Amino acid sequence: MSWIQNAAGKIREINRTYAVPRIRLNRGTKVVLVLLRIYLLSLVGLLLYSLITRLGY
Repeated sequence: MSWIQNAAGKIREINRTYAVPRIRLNRGTKVVLVLLRIYLLSLVGLLLYSLITRLGY
């Protein structure tokens, strides 16, 4: 069981190290990332819609 605790401790340490992003994004980059997220979510939505309609639910 100690190896599980050691592994969990290492994971917690890594999570603490990278909890706060170190890069700064300007407004244009943030807008592009939001638009990309919306685009990807719409693609997933279209895929799910296509799957549901082809299965006949």
